[in-house]
Amino acid sequence: MTRKLTDILLTLGDESAKLNHQALASLSDLNSQEMTQFQNAWSNFSASRRLELIDTLIELAEEHVQYDYRPIFRWTLMDSEAPVRARSIEGLWEDERPRLIPVFQKLLELDPDADVRAAAAVALGQFVYWGELGTVESPLVEDATQALWDCYLNDNEDLQVRRRALEGIATSGRPGVARLIESAHYSSEPEMRASALYAMGRNADPRWIPYLLPELEQDDPELRLEAVRALGELEARQAVRPLIQLIAVEVDAEIRMAALSALGQIGGPEARRALEAATEWDDEATVAAAEAALEELLTSDGSTFELINQVLGLDENEDEDEERDWDDDYDDDLLDQELRDLLDEGEDH
Repeated sequence: MTRKLTDILLTLGDESAKLNHQALASLSDLNSQEMTQFQNAWSNFSASRRLELIDTLIELAEEHVQYDYRPIFRWTLMDSEAPVRARSIEGLWEDERPRLIPVFQKLLELDPDADVRAAAAVALGQFVYWGELGTVESPLVEDATQALWDCYLNDNEDLQVRRRALEGIATSGRPGVARLIESAHYSSEPEMRASALYAMGRNADPRWIPYLLPELEQDDPELRLEAVRALGELEARQAVRPLIQLIAVEVDAEIRMAALSALGQIGGPEARRALEAATEWDDEATVAAAEAALEELLTSDGSTFELINQVLGLDENEDEDEERDWDDDYDDDLLDQELRDLLDEGEDH
């Protein structure tokens, strides 16, 4: 393979030639000798070519799970170009090895580029999440949590980095995380408030539902979007009708798609009827999103929703009665008819 790798690296250095995906497949799972050869060639590539190469390798890794470019991504974490470093962090998104935590922590604390620090915060947040799931068991996970905690509390840090730190720490069970999220919710910065809403969904605590429902009426589309997503993550039954009403009038396509997806996550008869109504619209994107959400709703086992009901103290028998009554009154349900009418109006615009 070494001789073949030499030819491939020479081709990669020719910026007049497009990157050949078949050739790039040969860069998968390089051994130590091959990595040395790659590193020597890498130093001769231009900054734009290096970034193009990293972007393409990430795309290939996403499309072909058998390709392993992690040795390359770990090497390029120390590239002189910030965009390459940031993208290399993203390339290691699914790497669960705890030894990466100190590397990401160093980048979060010391890298001169805010985008790189933000990417490192996202990566550390993934380890916090894995730690809570139990898929990664290492004392280094606590180091990741502390690094994100300190970053968020650092008022001198760039806002975008602090946002990612808050989002990353949201899944932690550490006492005080809820306080951080709530403080961010009352921030004067709309971007930080959006991250607080995102963090509420990631925090998986029904306590946030009353905070999120009013955000559906925000003028700021980013706040509406994050509230919709979080309510879906929390499988908030209380949000079904507000989400249906939002879908019927929302002009922002991304928010409308997110609301359809949220209904699929939440489930229940009202959500199902609304999604069925949305599949009748002529807009292809809306129909596709509604069908995907409906499929998720129909295949869901409902276990998470039942757990949230228990936490909230909802009675299962009441839910069953509510579901049965809603089905019986379906033809006369004014909200459903309103949705269908409004969707029909949307087709005329």
